Amino acid sequence: MRLRRLDLVRYGKFTDRTLDFGPRPDGAPDLHLVYGPNEAGKSTALSAYLDLLFGIGLQSPYGFLHPYATMRIGGALDLAGGTREFVRIKRAQNSLLDARDQPLPGDAVLAELGGIERDAYRAMFSLDDETLEAGGEAILASRGDLGELLFSATAGLADLGRRLSDVRAEADRFYRYRARGGALLDAKARLAALKAERERIDTLASDYAALTAERDRTAAQYDAALAERTTIAEALDATKRKLSALPRRAALRELRTRLAPLATWPEVADGFARDLP
Repeated sequence: MRLRRLDLVRYGKFTDRTLDFGPRPDGAPDLHLVYGPNEAGKSTALSAYLDLLFGIGLQSPYGFLHPYATMRIGGALDLAGGTREFVRIKRAQNSLLDARDQPLPGDAVLAELGGIERDAYRAMFSLDDETLEAGGEAILASRGDLGELLFSATAGLADLGRRLSDVRAEADRFYRYRARGGALLDAKARLAALKAERERIDTLASDYAALTAERDRTAAQYDAALAERTTIAEALDATKRKLSALPRRAALRELRTRLAPLATWPEVADGFARDLP
């Protein structure tokens, strides 16, 4: 990432002032010196650049001329994807804007820094007497973001800080001391619910044996009832057939009664029906 232009719109002692470093020169050193007498505003400009990247602090010492609500910094940054315009205002949320004053995600600039925090960036790239002394102590103690970054550089792990932050965030999502949520607590709650459900539906061996015997006995009774129902159905069908024959039986008796006087008559000769015509 490279600073192409810094706009000190309303910041500290500055109003509508710009430091323009121009595009990156091809085939030439890209080094710029900003110089001036004491109290010219060099430290103010450096602090404005840090505030552009990381946000204006809650109690900024550079709101003595312009009220906090009107403080404004802008600039152009050469990023991996090209040059982009950014604006920073003093606001608790959505303080990073684009050139059209539309809110941008808070990590739109921080993503280009590989997860480095303000103090580490200031110690590495904004050196003065204070930061040189504090950075030296951090290096000697191998602590803090600066010591961590130096270790990652010597180990060839340029992304160590970001990876450690991701691992810490993942660990916090899994479990955090005295937290009311997390993957571990959710899993324990589900385990307790499953245990209670298992205890509710669990059956003793003696109860299971009794239930099995009752099931077998009931199944045998069911089969016997089915067989008995089949026998009764067959008897019912036979009774229905007999009942349906009763009217015909009466007609048969009447015909037999009418034929009784004709019993003594001779039988019709064979061929009578043929010869009669």
